[in-house]
Amino acid sequence: MIVFRISVILLLLTASYAFADEASKAAKLKELAKIQGLHEIIEQQRSYIHEQVKLIAPKMLQEAKTQFHGLKKTTLTALENSYQKFLNAAKPAWTTEEAVNAWGVYYGLHVTEDELDNILAFYRLPIGQKNAEAAKIAMQQWAIFFMEKNNVTVEKATQAYISELRAIIKAEAKKKYRK
Repeated sequence: MIVFRISVILLLLTASYAFADEASKAAKLKELAKIQGLHEIIEQQRSYIHEQVKLIAPKMLQEAKTQFHGLKKTTLTALENSYQKFLNAAKPAWTTEEAVNAWGVYYGLHVTEDELDNILAFYRLPIGQKNAEAAKIAMQQWAIFFMEKNNVTVEKATQAYISELRAIIKAEAKKKYRK
């Protein structure tokens, strides 16, 4: 019985130590995320994602209005309402905090707490602070680069899609008028 009690006590102490160790590591990961400016970078990404949708959606709405000219005012209002619902639904469903926490989990899997202490020590040095600041700026510029490149691709794909829709509708309209 004494051996069992000692085993239970050792198990509880080990579990408490492991939990405290994880909490300490999690706090250090949050500090690293703050130093690296992840909140700002991720918030910028959320904004870019929504802005990209806002570039495409109006063109599709305008195309629908142009293609089906002479629509009733109630139909136009319904199209506008649908557009607004689409914009709201297309907003990222994740928060910045969720993304930073996920980064902490993934990053934390690949470093020990001792390594994390050394990384944080580096970022507390002037050269580490310079590195963090340069990395933040570069990440923001890099994100803009990708967004601009992706906008070109999406714009081309949208135009091709609209052209294809027009061709399908025209072909269907011709069939109806022949009958």
